[in-house]
Amino acid sequence: MKIPYRINQIRTVQFVIFPEKYDNKNDITVHTNVSFAVKNDLSDVRCIMEVSYAQADELLLKAQVQCNFGIAPEGINEIKKDKKIPVEFLRYIATIVTGAIRGIIHDKTEGTVLNGIILPPINLLELIKDDYPINTH
Repeated sequence: MKIPYRINQIRTVQFVIFPEKYDNKNDITVHTNVSFAVKNDLSDVRCIMEVSYAQADELLLKAQVQCNFGIAPEGINEIKKDKKIPVEFLRYIATIVTGAIRGIIHDKTEGTVLNGIILPPINLLELIKDDYPINTH
């Protein structure tokens, strides 16, 4: 299923850093979460990604980015017909959000010790496993 879309919005919902807590002798743990929401008329799919960096139970960075994707009418019809948004499309839009959050982290940490900590590759196959079911009445 091909779903025509456009990026309607990229928004930094939350961003906080604590560079003073960074210790270059300890490993950093990166936690990533992705969620989706769909407008009732199926015209908009929202992908929200949250990333946090922690070290020895101390939060170093937390970022949450939301991207809204406008779905074209022919895409809405396909979604209604199949009663789902396919996992492949969800992973695809999540790759766009991953790139956005990576750039936001790089930009907002510029000039701090956290800038050298690059967001590692994210395996979206493991993170997003299922279609998004649509209830059409």
